[in-house]
Amino acid sequence: MRSATEIMPAGRTALLMTLRDLHGLPYECLRLAEKWKGFLGSVPADEQFTILLSGPSGTGKSTLCLELARELSRFCELLYVCAEERIASGTIRQRARLLKAHRGRSSRHIWMFDTNAIEDVRRELSKGIHGVAIIDSVQEMDVPDAEVWQLRSEFPNVVFIFVAQVDATEKRSRGSGMWPHRVDIRLWTERDKDGSRWATNVKNRYAPTVQRLFLFRPAAAMPSVRKTRPTYAQIIAERSKNGGRIWSSTVQKKRASSSETSKPRRTQRSVTAL
Repeated sequence: MRSATEIMPAGRTALLMTLRDLHGLPYECLRLAEKWKGFLGSVPADEQFTILLSGPSGTGKSTLCLELARELSRFCELLYVCAEERIASGTIRQRARLLKAHRGRSSRHIWMFDTNAIEDVRRELSKGIHGVAIIDSVQEMDVPDAEVWQLRSEFPNVVFIFVAQVDATEKRSRGSGMWPHRVDIRLWTERDKDGSRWATNVKNRYAPTVQRLFLFRPAAAMPSVRKTRPTYAQIIAERSKNGGRIWSSTVQKKRASSSETSKPRRTQRSVTAL
């Protein structure tokens, strides 16, 4: 497994070139899975990018973070800062078990860090081991959100995913209004009427925007499945709807038509295979 310094260069340098030279400049992107490549786009493998994830409470932000962590941990060590939900509460453990995020080799490269102190995060990132850091959430850190944003410039070799709480009245991320403009990718989570959770690609420098990604649907919102055997009336109704011929369970009366008078009278009963 490569370290963070091996994946991305240290810092950003001034670069001047013509448009023709820019066209022929090679571009290396992370080889994401097809699902994430279509949603996040061709994110760079040799430079830093930043993701801002926000949405109302209970719309799947932490679920999306675990999904992203499982995908990005295939390329480097990942630091997941649990500033809002304590690890001891068991919520993250239960969510990871439902998503089966603890399985596979990549789960060994996801480090869950239970802290809300910015100095603890600085100390851990200074080791140069982690290539991705998830801050969940920014507002729960012990410093203003503007100082949390400074981590991006302090550690230019690290990809940051900032999770932000939402102001219910104004329907926007709490804190600095410059965040949505400075990030490279902005994701928004929401819940449909049937309980399904979705992530919307609001802003993206590497892919078309206004794309939706399905996250999950609670089992309580799923329609109940009939496990009992159908009744006789249900079978008759289904066959009638499909145009099938239904015989009565009683003896049929002799029809008045001339075509039926020559036929012998016989008893027909419905036979239903249950």
